[in-house]
Amino acid sequence: MTRNPIVTFENVRFCYDEVCAVSDLNFTIYEKSLTAVVGPNGGGKSTLLKLLSGLIKPDKGLINVNDSHAIAYVSQFVDFDTSFPITVLEMVLTGTLCKKVKPFCKYTRDQRERALNSIARVSLDGYEGRGINQLSGGELKRAIIARALASDADIIVLDEADGNLDVDAARELYGILEGLKSDKTILVASHHLNDILDIADSAIYVRRTATEYASSMDLKQKLGGRIIL
Repeated sequence: MTRNPIVTFENVRFCYDEVCAVSDLNFTIYEKSLTAVVGPNGGGKSTLLKLLSGLIKPDKGLINVNDSHAIAYVSQFVDFDTSFPITVLEMVLTGTLCKKVKPFCKYTRDQRERALNSIARVSLDGYEGRGINQLSGGELKRAIIARALASDADIIVLDEADGNLDVDAARELYGILEGLKSDKTILVASHHLNDILDIADSAIYVRRTATEYASSMDLKQKLGGRIIL
């Protein structure tokens, strides 16, 4: 089966002032696959994902993303006020908006269908009218992923999507992500080594630089199941 490259990093480096978070990053991401991004705390996982998402620019090197593919980035932190009176459907609908929003503009039927389909894909059917402040941590993470799906992005980048979730919620999330890779390219940074490597196709081990593994099982075998702290 032919694998189509969608993202390539070539000798990428990024420094915060005098401290280089990552350097000599060289790897390829392939279309419609799930890539696990693992490594120790402070090793550069979040920096790598922000570089890929275009949130920061490399000091050196090239990041090539297929021009026809859009990227949705989901932060490890909930960066909005969850007490704001908005429903799950209303939040997910905001993912369908373009950058230029017209005042008093109504959502189209197509936008609503995309939002409802995205909610269904993360197993939140029936939660459309529920306030986001009524969601559990796992449900909120899934709603945020639904918002990214509603944007119609081809590449979904998740930074510690399983952070602060209990075991059951995290495993439910992994099952959803595994199902999404049939038509999305997904990158997930995680400390839950065994679980994420079990569902990933490939892996990138990040410790200032990156080591690419064509099979996630190759990395799992090399690490011997050790937990990365």
